Amino acid sequence: MVLTTITKAVRMRGKIALLILASALFFPVLSHGQSQSQGLSLKEIDARVAEYRKWLDKVGNNGSRYWVRLDSTKRPHRLYVGDGFMHASATEKEEFVEIFSRFLAGHPEKNMLIDIYDASTGKEIGEYGFGGFRLFDPPRP
Repeated sequence: MVLTTITKAVRMRGKIALLILASALFFPVLSHGQSQSQGLSLKEIDARVAEYRKWLDKVGNNGSRYWVRLDSTKRPHRLYVGDGFMHASATEKEEFVEIFSRFLAGHPEKNMLIDIYDASTGKEIGEYGFGGFRLFDPPRP
């Protein structure tokens, strides 16, 4: 009986210690995320997303042809890029995909995962995700 009481007390201390440790690790993540999101008001977020939309329209199908179409029926989104994207510099390509990702996420501080496809061939040529922006190496002949 005494051994059972001691065992229960030790288990309870272990559970409490685990709960405290988990709380200490989890709550800073929540408070950090809230402080970033609270830096922008809803109007500022909407204004930035509207700016992204205007710019994407300019570089879209009727403009520089950076992008031709978007397939959002699958996740990650499939972004089909055109001639303008293919001839852009590496920096311009990365900035374009990052802005497109933020537009899809609907927030200037968040990103959406994107698979990048060549509109002329239909083949996947890159991605934007947790590892950042990456174009695949061109296939060898």
